[in-house]
Amino acid sequence: MKTSYIWNISKGRPFPVELWKHSKIKVQVNQMQLDEMDRITIGPNDIHILFLQVTLAEWKQIQTTVASSFEANPFVSLILISSEDGVNQIQEMVEGHSKYLVLENPLHVRELRMILDRTIQSESYKAAALDIGNSCLENVGFFEGVFSLAHQEYEESKKENEALRSILKYEELVKRSQAGINTALDKVNDMKNQELIELHARVKASQQLDELREKELKQALELQRATEQVLNYSRIEEMNLDKILRAQDRLFEYTEQEIKELVEENRALKKKLGIT
Repeated sequence: MKTSYIWNISKGRPFPVELWKHSKIKVQVNQMQLDEMDRITIGPNDIHILFLQVTLAEWKQIQTTVASSFEANPFVSLILISSEDGVNQIQEMVEGHSKYLVLENPLHVRELRMILDRTIQSESYKAAALDIGNSCLENVGFFEGVFSLAHQEYEESKKENEALRSILKYEELVKRSQAGINTALDKVNDMKNQELIELHARVKASQQLDELREKELKQALELQRATEQVLNYSRIEEMNLDKILRAQDRLFEYTEQEIKELVEENRALKKKLGIT
C-alpha cells in the first residue's frame, strides 16, 4: 500500500484537517518546522504533498528553498500555501506555476480536505497506471489507455481545483455581502434606538406638562375656594350690618317726645329711690 505524506510546514501551527482513512492509500501527516525543510525526504514510491502555513515575511524567507528543492521535483504532487496576511502577494509570486495552490483566507477546512482527497486520488491513479505500464510493457495500447485515464483524472482534478477556487471566492463575496448587510442592520438598529430615546424624551416631557397642568388646576381650585370663603365672609358682614341698620331704624322710630318722657320718668324714678 502506498503512503501519501502530507508535510505540514510551519512554525508550530497544527495541521487543520483530521486524518482520514483512504481505501487504497495510507495518509500520514509529518510536522516540520520552517528551518527543517532540508530534512524532508521525497521518495519516488509515495505521494508527497507540501502544506505551508506561513506569513508573507516567512514565505519570502523560504521561497527560494521551496522553488529549488520541491517546485521542479516530479514526485511532489502539490504545494499548498495558507497565509493569514499575504494571500494576494504570494499568489502573484507563484502565478504561472501549476504545482502551487494558494488557499483563501480564512482557511476553509472542508475545501482543503476535498483538495487533498482529490489530489491523493489522482496521484493514486497515476501510480496505478505506472505500475501497470511497468508490468505490461508488451501491451502498449492497454498502457496508453490506462495512462490516458489517469491523465484525464488528473485534468479533471485540476478543473475541480479551479472550481473549488471559484467556490472559495464566491464564499468570500458572500461573506463580504453579509458583512455589508450586518453593517446596514447595525445602522438601522442605531436609528431605532435613537427614535426610542427621542420618544422616551417626548413622553417624559408630556408627563411633565401634565404634572404642570395638574398643579395649575390645583392652584386654581384653591384660589376658587379662597374666593368663595371671602365672598361668604362678606355676606355675613352684610347681614350683620343689615341688622345694625334695622336696629338703628327702630331706635329712630321713637319720637323725640317719647325720649323726653323716658328721661323724665327716669329722673322721677331716681328721686324715689334716693339716687341723685
